Parts: sequence; structure tokens; C-alpha cells
Amino acid sequence: MKVRWLALIILIPLAGCSKIHEQRSFTIDAGGSHSLQITAPLSEQKLAVVLTSDQPVNIWVILEKGIPEGKDDFDPETLKDGVVAKEKGKTEATLSATIPAKEKFRIYVDGVKKKASVTVKIDSQ
Repeated sequence: MKVRWLALIILIPLAGCSKIHEQRSFTIDAGGSHSLQITAPLSEQKLAVVLTSDQPVNIWVILEKGIPEGKDDFDPETLKDGVVAKEKGKTEATLSATIPAKEKFRIYVDGVKKKASVTVKIDSQ
């Protein structure tokens, strides 16, 4: 009986945790874009999004609810709501973003002038 309670006491604090640790690498053609869809965290998450690229690119952290429905091709500059963080024209950037509980979000990166090799690392803090 005591073993069951001990297991329950250990698992309860972990039930609300949904840490995000992802790293993705991709290539963007000149004038192109790439969008990373991230699943919704169970609880509010403070994130560090680290971008490295061999060419200057733009990066946005956007809540899914701010993106026009059914659109994968959109201009983040025209969004009225949902932009949590952004940097423009960078080869290296670190963005801080707070994602509300149960909100899906995207990391949207677009190229500026040349083909770019990009790595994005997303970590909960």
C-alpha cells in the first residue's frame, strides 16, 4: 500500500510538466519560408528559441490562433494577433517567448536574399 502512495506522490508533480526540447535543421531557398508547427504545452511555458543561419533570415514565434485558418502561406508582418516574438535579418538570434497553456504555436522562418541553412533550437526554461 505504501509503495502505491509513493509512486503517486512522485507522479503528481510530473503530470503538469510538458517541457519542450527540440532542434531542427532545414534549408530555405532565396525568398522562401519554412514553418515549424509545435504541439501545445500542457502548462504555460517560457521558451528560449535560438536561431543560427549561414545567411540573414527573419524568425517569428506565432500562436496558431493568430494565423488565418487554412493558410500555410501567409505574411507574418500582416498578422494582427498572435506574434509572440520576432527578429529580422539575423544570422544568430535568441528569442524569449511565453506560450500560454494548451496553445499550439509555430516557429516561422523566411529567407531574405540567398539560400540559407538554418538550425532552430527550442528549449523550455
